[in-house]
Amino acid sequence: MLYPYTNTCPRCVLKGNFYFHQANKLPSGIIGKTTSRLLCVFLQHLFNIYSRNLTIHYGCEPVDVIIHDETENIVLLAEVKAAPLTTLALAVPAEVQKSIEDEDELVACGHAATNNPFMASSELHILLPKLQERTWGYDLVYLGVKGKENYATWTYQQIGRVLREDEQLFYRYFQFWHMAYSAYNKNLWSSNILPQPVYWLTNACGQPMPRPSNWPRRKSGKGYESVSDGKSSVGMDRTDDIKKGIYQVLKIAAAGKPKPSKMTVKTALLSNIHAVRHYDEYLRDLQDIVWTLDETGKAQRVADLPPEKDLYNLFDGIITFTHSYVRDEWIARNFQF
Repeated sequence: MLYPYTNTCPRCVLKGNFYFHQANKLPSGIIGKTTSRLLCVFLQHLFNIYSRNLTIHYGCEPVDVIIHDETENIVLLAEVKAAPLTTLALAVPAEVQKSIEDEDELVACGHAATNNPFMASSELHILLPKLQERTWGYDLVYLGVKGKENYATWTYQQIGRVLREDEQLFYRYFQFWHMAYSAYNKNLWSSNILPQPVYWLTNACGQPMPRPSNWPRRKSGKGYESVSDGKSSVGMDRTDDIKKGIYQVLKIAAAGKPKPSKMTVKTALLSNIHAVRHYDEYLRDLQDIVWTLDETGKAQRVADLPPEKDLYNLFDGIITFTHSYVRDEWIARNFQF
């Protein structure tokens, strides 16, 4: 019994077959909040590993995250736009069904939505894709039986446990993740070769290629259902998030940088994965913008401004784990991992 997060059976798609199944995607607000929190956890661990004397604090509107350098008296005010590359399916063992007429005959298992009233007592697994030679299969990573435990950290504790017990698990996961990331980056595709099957487990992968004849049309609007649409884009790659992120960074900077302060204020757009598909279209032309405030409303050139007038970067940094663009020496020094 599988619980997929995209609109297709993950076990079938690893074999190159598309079977539509309604996704069980969480609301975007919950995903964004969780991913932002985990992003801060990863960053704080990296700061500790590399002996960076930086502390992370959660902000309030319009600032998502505050990173404080007490030694140099610097604060980085960041807008966070983060989303996972992929959300692996959960799997629960199901009893083998046999024919009523012939108890030795197994009943073929099809694709059908069903409820599991015994979830609290079920053995939960994560379906982890695995490449063996040139064929994709999967491992089932055993999490345990949750029982009646409702505390939010149960899954994290179980993942930590299996990583400690199986020292190779992280490397197997990273092998899958790296191949899925390369597949998500369409710039790496050959024009006449379809992407790896794990591409269809990434968020915002679009409609299946080639589309099966029985693939359903959308319930509303034109066209066909997607495996995963652009609303679930990876990292900061959703166009609406990029646009909002640009405004938020400018808003934070305009409200904080020109004001006299004992602290130096930096601003950045922060994510787990950069805008892989939309960076050139939405960010490249803006990455080197600098600005200032002109109270006269008449300045046409830099020479029209007072010589002591400060200039500010639109982005001191666009910081992610996959690719960063930095215009500030302090950010370059502290976010080089």
